[in-house]
Amino acid sequence: IKTQSEERLAEPGSEILIRGVLEEIPLPANPGQFHERNYQYARKVKWYLEGADLQVVREKADRLLFWQEQVKEKMRQGISRSIPQSVQGIFLAMLTGEKGQLGQEEKSLFTVIGGSHILAISGLHLSVLGWGFYKILRRLRIPVWAAGVVASGWIFFYGILTGSSASAMRAAVMFAAGIGAVLFKRTYDFLSAMALASILLLAGSPLLLYDSSFLLSFGAIAGLGLIQPVLFPHKDEKKNRSAKGKITKSLKEGLQSGISVWLATLPMVMYFFFEVPVWGILINLAVLPTVNIVLISGVLGCVLGMLPGGLVLLGRAAAVPGTVLLQGYLKAGELVRKLPVSMWITGQPKLWKCGAYYLLLLAALLVLMYREKRQKAGGKSRCVCWGVLGMGILLLSLNVPDFVLRTVFLDVGQGDSACILTDKGSCYLIDGGSSSISSVGRYRILPFLKSQGIRKVDGIFVSHMDDDHVNGIQELLEMTAAGESAIRIRHLFLSPCRETQEKAESLKKCAQQAGCRVVSIKTGTQIREGDLVFSCLSPKDSTMGSNEGSQVLRVSLGGFDSLFTGDMEGMGEKDVEQLLEKDKRSWELLKIAHHGSKNSSSQEFLELVHPRLGIISCAKENRYGHPHAELLERLEDLEILAVQVWQTGAVTADWDGKNTKVSFHYGKIMLE
Repeated sequence: IKTQSEERLAEPGSEILIRGVLEEIPLPANPGQFHERNYQYARKVKWYLEGADLQVVREKADRLLFWQEQVKEKMRQGISRSIPQSVQGIFLAMLTGEKGQLGQEEKSLFTVIGGSHILAISGLHLSVLGWGFYKILRRLRIPVWAAGVVASGWIFFYGILTGSSASAMRAAVMFAAGIGAVLFKRTYDFLSAMALASILLLAGSPLLLYDSSFLLSFGAIAGLGLIQPVLFPHKDEKKNRSAKGKITKSLKEGLQSGISVWLATLPMVMYFFFEVPVWGILINLAVLPTVNIVLISGVLGCVLGMLPGGLVLLGRAAAVPGTVLLQGYLKAGELVRKLPVSMWITGQPKLWKCGAYYLLLLAALLVLMYREKRQKAGGKSRCVCWGVLGMGILLLSLNVPDFVLRTVFLDVGQGDSACILTDKGSCYLIDGGSSSISSVGRYRILPFLKSQGIRKVDGIFVSHMDDDHVNGIQELLEMTAAGESAIRIRHLFLSPCRETQEKAESLKKCAQQAGCRVVSIKTGTQIREGDLVFSCLSPKDSTMGSNEGSQVLRVSLGGFDSLFTGDMEGMGEKDVEQLLEKDKRSWELLKIAHHGSKNSSSQEFLELVHPRLGIISCAKENRYGHPHAELLERLEDLEILAVQVWQTGAVTADWDGKNTKVSFHYGKIMLE
């Protein structure tokens, strides 16, 4: 049982009685959203228990778990006493696996330099700590077998203590295999150790096969053990003992390792994160050789910080090199983020593309191995193989739209957000906010955009300034302004409203900081991009209230028309009705106003529009009672098919120029 409470409810190992409501771990509701269920299943968490009441039946401390918690608490104290507060969160993540004190800004900076692995308990960490500890024991004249057993036991203990991550346990198994080779005087086989680690981990939790950390950890090792020896075979060269020669050799080997790992993990990074750090390989040439210094410095600072008296001062001194280097990494991240292209947003490739890439990679390696064996692996062979790899990368990154117009209604809980995409590469957002989901911009809207390979949003339309329509948009603008997002936003389209002028000014300020042009629109305004037309049908002026003065948009392309109504009601709805009476057309999609409230979408309005499909965006069991029974009855009476996004997940309507195909994110149900 794992608890999310910071309060200690019982000693590890105690027998407890729990009463609560079992809830399924949610599936991702939108494309690109974090797959919480896969993540937890891989860690053997099958259910959430909400509103749990816990009683201790029998207090019985598990000695191993108790000692682990004691060691971890001592490590926290050591870090807090010896290490400057500015980098405490980073050292906590590196040494204990706890990321609670790690700021979003720090995560972003490490991502942009391709250094996210530094913040995880990785194979590099455990190799340094394990072999370092083993060598210390040997220096103390501890017998080989005893030093090996103690060092292996310590590494497994440490791996479990820091959260039993896939990368940590993989490294622990491979370290134990290395120690076994020393004890039994056998040759250590890198790939055999990797295979053993994968078998043991998957036997314990088969669903790790879907886990990004497991795949990336083994992918990186495969890059070093399989790809690097073939692409960059070791040749007998004269040893250059000069400092310049050693540095050149180190940089060359670092570059080769970086390229090999990059090639091995590229599809995984694209599939799980939708973007690739452009300068990661080059920056890691400087970062990777110094990570050991950071780690050793942190360990010394932590250990000395646990001890009493003046040894804390020694701990602070020991932590200085690591602190300086970490601050250097952060500065490098800030500089890289200012470059024109710091992150390559790729989108999420189809699984068949990932498979095809690995087949091409395998074919290139087999050809090189065959030619090398026959001593014919010359320049031409290598050029052909690199060409094949280039084709694989192109296949992964090339996205050919199978639609003319795509409209996606995102599940943002109690709120609204829709995205308009065209086959020409245009992208527009209509609203983006939620009152039930925190950080909706960061965790739902932004991942969706990245998963679609969106590098530029041509415009964002904000219907009105209520939080459930705009707070996610504000997050997007703030992230762009801070450099946390590589997506550029060109225009922000607002409509005048006296009631919410102060909120609008705050949003405009964010837009200006993000380099986004603010445009005011009202009834009669048209925004055109090629054949795509956004026509503003409301408000006429700024005198209307926030809801009835919602920005109402008609989105048209060829013979496809959809209507977006914000929280429109009252006089705003009457004004729109008058305009629609003069310009009658067949409507494909209607975003039902105000999340399906009782006083919106009147009988007259629905009769006039009568769309093929209505979309209601609201949260499950929300406190407002949306959608209202009377509204659902009106829709049923008029035989208008309406879907609630919380039930279906994101709703995608693809128009190919003739027909519309609608798919739901949950279950991939299709409507023609």
